[in-house]
Amino acid sequence: MMTPLFKGFLLSLSLIVAIGAQNVFILRQALTNHYIFIVCLLCFLCDVILICVGIFGVGEIFAKNQILALILALCGVCFALYYAFLSLRAVFANSIKLQLAKENPPPLKKVIISTLLVTLANPHVYLDTVFLVGSAALNFSFDEKILFALGALSASFLWFFSLGYGAKFLSSYIKPNIVKIIDLFVCLIMCMVAYSLILYILERI
Repeated sequence: MMTPLFKGFLLSLSLIVAIGAQNVFILRQALTNHYIFIVCLLCFLCDVILICVGIFGVGEIFAKNQILALILALCGVCFALYYAFLSLRAVFANSIKLQLAKENPPPLKKVIISTLLVTLANPHVYLDTVFLVGSAALNFSFDEKILFALGALSASFLWFFSLGYGAKFLSSYIKPNIVKIIDLFVCLIMCMVAYSLILYILERI
């Protein structure tokens, strides 16, 4: 039988590695070589708050309130489709934008706000961290919940910093056309996320 620590690690990792708005934002930020540590740290700290909130109370509320979960899923559909539109628009943007971003870093304040928006304004994040992770911990004792949370947060820390610095290391080898392919792929992924959330809604109404 898996320990709560290992269960938390595997569940969190399985949810977080899926390509979504947050991961793509980290990837694109890493390609410009600016503020990657701060971006990764902010994403991790947001996970610390959301995962702990889900595991130690709010997850149970979500599990018992289907209407709230459906509203969150509907908001997730809208967010995913909007982000898909932005990614598709980026495919047709001028290729020189990536080079300009490398040479002219945006203000730190703007990067911080963008990181928080792409994390906290995304309803799908709440479905993953608060609803799914929180629901998975419902039957654990308090001590087991602590271990479960540590496992989940370990996966979050490992993933965000590996993704950010891995992409930063490879940034010099990535050409603008590759970025366009990434944007197109993200558009497709976000459409799939929206589709999965629509199915989630239809199964519960």
